[in-house]
Formats: sequence, C-alpha cells, structure tokens
Amino acid sequence: MASQHVLIIGAGLAGTSLAPQLLAKGHRVQLVDRGINHSTAVAAGMVNPMVFRRMNKSWRLDEFMSEAKNFYLQLEQTVQHKLFHPIAIRRMLSSEQERNYWLERQKSPEFSDYLTEISPEDENYSHAENHFGSGRVKSSFWVDARVYYDRNIAYFERKESLLKEDFDSSSFDEQTLSYKGIPYDKVVFSVGYQQMETPFFQELPIQQTKGQTIRVHSLEIPEDESLNRKCFVLPLGNHVFRIGATYEWDNPDLTPTEEAKQELIGHLHVLGSFSYEILDQQVGVRPTVLDRRPILGAHHTIKNMYVFNGLGTKGYLMAPTLARELADYMFEGTPLDKEISIERFYKKSKG
Repeated sequence: MASQHVLIIGAGLAGTSLAPQLLAKGHRVQLVDRGINHSTAVAAGMVNPMVFRRMNKSWRLDEFMSEAKNFYLQLEQTVQHKLFHPIAIRRMLSSEQERNYWLERQKSPEFSDYLTEISPEDENYSHAENHFGSGRVKSSFWVDARVYYDRNIAYFERKESLLKEDFDSSSFDEQTLSYKGIPYDKVVFSVGYQQMETPFFQELPIQQTKGQTIRVHSLEIPEDESLNRKCFVLPLGNHVFRIGATYEWDNPDLTPTEEAKQELIGHLHVLGSFSYEILDQQVGVRPTVLDRRPILGAHHTIKNMYVFNGLGTKGYLMAPTLARELADYMFEGTPLDKEISIERFYKKSKG
C-alpha cells in the first residue's frame, strides 16, 4: 500500500500511541495539539493488573500487559528517557471476603503472573494499618505520565509532525479531509474529554470524569512498593509520593478543591498514621464511558474519519494494543472487537 498522510487530532495517550503504529506501517502522521494536556500529563500512569473489588484480572489483561511493557520500553529508546518503572503493589486487604478472594485466586495458574501467595510477612505487614493481612501484586508498573507527554510532544516537534495549536474546526474541510489547506488521506480524533468541543462524534457518550491527586513528602511511607487501599500511594523517589485519585463524574472543571484534598488525606490515614508534608495538588479530566470500554472506529457518514477515545482509568495498560488494532482496522480492514467498536452506539441510536 502506498504511504498515506494521516491527521491525528490530539497528542495525548491515544494519539501518541497510534502515531508510532502508523509510522511503522510506512505512513506519515501530522498531530495537532496545543501542548498542554490535562489528562495524560497529570495521570499517575499506574498500571494495576487487578480489579480489587472481586480480585479479578483487568479486562483482556494478558494480551494488553505484554504489549504495553514492550511499547514503553521501545518508546524509551525513541524519546531517550526512562518511562517504564516496574513496582509491586501491596494491597492492604479490606475485609475477610476480599482476603478469601485472594486466597482462592493465588492457587490458580490463571493468576500466577499477577498475585503472590500470602506469606507470614504479608500477614503481619506492619508498615500500614493491617486488619486482614496484605498481598503483593506483581507485574505492575507505572509510566511517568508527565515525561511521557512532554517527551512525545518534543519528539514530534523535532520531526516537524506536530502543529502546536488547538484544533480549529473552521479550518477543516470534511469533504476533502483538508486542514489549513493541506489534504489528508485519513483523520483520527483522539481528543479525550474534549470530544464534545469538536463538531464530530458528538453523539458518543464520552463522560468527563475529573480526578485529583496530591503529592506528599514523607520519611515514614515505604518506598519499595505501592501501598493500596481506598487510594494508591505511588513512590516517585526521594521520599516523594503521589496519592490518588478522586472520581468526580461529569465535571470538566480543572480547579483543585479542598474537598478532594481532604478526601485523599482521609484515604491516606486509613492506610496508616504517617507523618507527611503536602507538596502540591494536581487535577486532570479522564475520558470515560459508561460501559467502561474505549470507543474506536469509523465515522458513519464521513469516509476515512476515525475516533480513538474513552481510555479512562486503565489507559496506560490498554492504549498500545488498541492503537495497533485501530491501525490494522484503518489500513487492513481487520474487524475491531465488538466491545470497543463505535458500532455499539450507532446500533443503539438506530434502534
């Protein structure tokens, strides 16, 4: 296939995961992004393979996990900076029921890559409030989200493949897929929670879910793993930790609130009576979908226009695989998984 020129609106996690897939297929990309991101850059970037409520694996975990690790390690070479940080998660078990779920799962080969067997040390873990024991999750990692975003922006700027500006819909011609007078073969909207601000794909149920975190300095919180119960405590080095995160549905406001700070402090106190100093507070808005699945696919009436959105809270785990699947769909016609396809919403609106 001859090389095509693809316009990607939005250089957050979705757009910057898709661009390398298209480049690898021999196509050219042009990203449009103002260079200020309120979702990708403030995300904790934590990849937790488990859903703790019933101690289940995250959706499509096994296929997502290996591809995500390879993607971020490879990207480190491209952007010349460390992004991938392996870290164990210590889950402070919150009930007898949760403990029983863990004990049941730890015997299953299906969970052997992710759950360690609860040891006497885990039972008696003393660096946090411990009522039902604790367990360690392995294969977890975090991506430095701020570095990920900034380095990607700088990389595509150097390649002269980034227009550092807000997308101007008045300069876009949907008939010719031209932007500012330059025609493109395909266009992808990966604008996250700002989908409603574009004239396309407005019918999609993208929710704007505000999330807030705080950074603290503490000499008492353990640095060798990420504590988890009611919140995550992510060690960033030099006794600095990210504590998060809140969930505020249908709220695109980017103002930090005292209420959220107190909520996070309360969650931290559940984990233990640590001494700490609050350094700052961050705010982001996640693009989430009610059925908790991303949205990928083609516009119903405008040929060669696509969407990649709704990565939500598991974005750093899912994005690399989903970007490859969207690229294969765009250029090879490989069908998308029904759970992520935009068709699930078009069918509903027809019916």
